[in-house]
Amino acid sequence: MPAEPSWDSNHLSDGSDKPKIDDNVLHVYNMRLCPFAERVMLVLLHKSGLHFNCTNINLKSKPGWFLDSSLGKVPVLLTNGEAIPESLIVCDYLDEVYSEDKLHPADALQKARDRVLVETQGHMLSSLYPIFGKIPGKIFSNDEKLEKFQIVLKYIGDFEKELKKRDVQNNGFLGGNTVCMADYMIFPFYERIVALPHIVAELGDALRIPSEMEAVRHWMRCMRELGPVQKYGLSPECLAKALLVYQESGDCDKGMAEAKDL
Repeated sequence: MPAEPSWDSNHLSDGSDKPKIDDNVLHVYNMRLCPFAERVMLVLLHKSGLHFNCTNINLKSKPGWFLDSSLGKVPVLLTNGEAIPESLIVCDYLDEVYSEDKLHPADALQKARDRVLVETQGHMLSSLYPIFGKIPGKIFSNDEKLEKFQIVLKYIGDFEKELKKRDVQNNGFLGGNTVCMADYMIFPFYERIVALPHIVAELGDALRIPSEMEAVRHWMRCMRELGPVQKYGLSPECLAKALLVYQESGDCDKGMAEAKDL
């Protein structure tokens, strides 16, 4: 059996040699702390026995060969000599071509509902990122971060309602008793929300998912138990450490190394 790809390998920068790509094996251009790339990694790991390789890209110093073969963003899936960008497009492709362990629902209307949910939940990133991310030329005060979090809470509240509507507290996932594509597409955002009290420690509990959001909390626990999430996901403490070091140094490898020391 082929060895698992090393998704914790060093991130390649400008001036690095292009890795050798086997057109007969799926290959992903990844960035270890990117939530969009995480979507693809979770889907790949969900597909039982699917062999793939992974190359991490330094997004602050992108290799020329990466820019030549992509839109300059991760994730990118390389397959049969083609480069497929964008997380949702890549994940749809994987689910259609590798139909075992299917993630999208068979019902077209339910698939459309799930797409709408993923799209609307994704809109929270414009308010979520300023709380934990670093935007060039802009520094957000703690008061501004709290204001942003109030917007994020509205998205969490909408998600809570949807989870209850789907009886997730009894079933576990948006797809019922088994995980579906929407679960994997939304999880990386909530993984970062849960890390917020560790990232902005001085705000702490003010950035926690409210205890009354029982369905969201239950869903997160169920997601944490999945094999792909256990393999690729990070604990709130480790994710916070990695992101803080990355924001300070611009070095994702350093962030991941220091997170592992926790």
